[in-house]
Amino acid sequence: MRKLLATLMLACGVFGAAASHAGAPIHRNNVLTASHVSIAGTHVSLVPPKGAVQSSSFTGFEMPDLEVRIRITESNGVSYKEAESMLTPEGVEALGIKFSDKSPVTLNSIAGTLVTGVSASNGDIGALLLVTGGDRFSTHIVALYPKADKSIETLCRNSLLSCIFNQSAVSSVSGNYSLSANGTSLKFADEVGSTRYFTLNGQPVGNALETALYTSTVSNEGVMRGNWDAYADSAMSKFMSGYEHSVVSRRNVNYGGLPGIETVAEFDGAMRRTRTASGASVQRATKGKGYQAVLFDEDQGKVFIFSGIAVRDADSYLSQFLKISASFSPK
Repeated sequence: MRKLLATLMLACGVFGAAASHAGAPIHRNNVLTASHVSIAGTHVSLVPPKGAVQSSSFTGFEMPDLEVRIRITESNGVSYKEAESMLTPEGVEALGIKFSDKSPVTLNSIAGTLVTGVSASNGDIGALLLVTGGDRFSTHIVALYPKADKSIETLCRNSLLSCIFNQSAVSSVSGNYSLSANGTSLKFADEVGSTRYFTLNGQPVGNALETALYTSTVSNEGVMRGNWDAYADSAMSKFMSGYEHSVVSRRNVNYGGLPGIETVAEFDGAMRRTRTASGASVQRATKGKGYQAVLFDEDQGKVFIFSGIAVRDADSYLSQFLKISASFSPK
């Protein structure tokens, strides 16, 4: 843990050590707006300071002319509680942080901690550190800015506290892409090998997953453009091999800058009792749907595959599959 946070701080600008003062609790109920920017590969959306642009050299925003940087780093396998436990005066001192104070933060019921300090190497550079996260990962957002400019400090502080934490944003095991299920009823459930998936009820591995969207990366396939159609057909046939199905739609798509093919199939799904025209009560199969998006990265020689299955309420969940796949963002 110490090495992890030390690496984070060194990457963002090292601080020096001092005594701490407890700040007042901060509570924010943020609402997602058009000004929020979802940060690819992370679980957060922020409103950047006015005039800031996304950096091409690190994950976050910068205002080069004003020496302002807001850097976002996530640590898989390190919970928020573990990360927060290092933000003691002793822990911060061991990391070389000149610590002014910290405040407990609640952002839309998600716990966090806001630390205020300055750069040890340059006392004229102020710093804000927001640490938040969940049980399986933590998010660290560091803002560095000219300390004397209170208006810039306010902009940076407001940007960090605009944070909306989306626990359903998912990065692949290989770290090649991110997806978001924000605004859908499907939630990130678990991972199996190199495959992660969203489910309706978060069922554990081994149970029948009647409504799920599986995500995976197939590397080093090197599929030539002329073979894309055949590859997508074969992938869909393999995925739907357990169902008597028929393809009902197929279209070319471009998600996250990568071209691909999106296919929808139909099959006999859950049984439902209905009444015939004569009034008799009978059981008939509803239509389930299978879904697959195959994206091709020619430069990297990778194929990204998202495969969905919905036995019940197929049209409703198909719309969610489409929405989540469209949020694809390569790293």
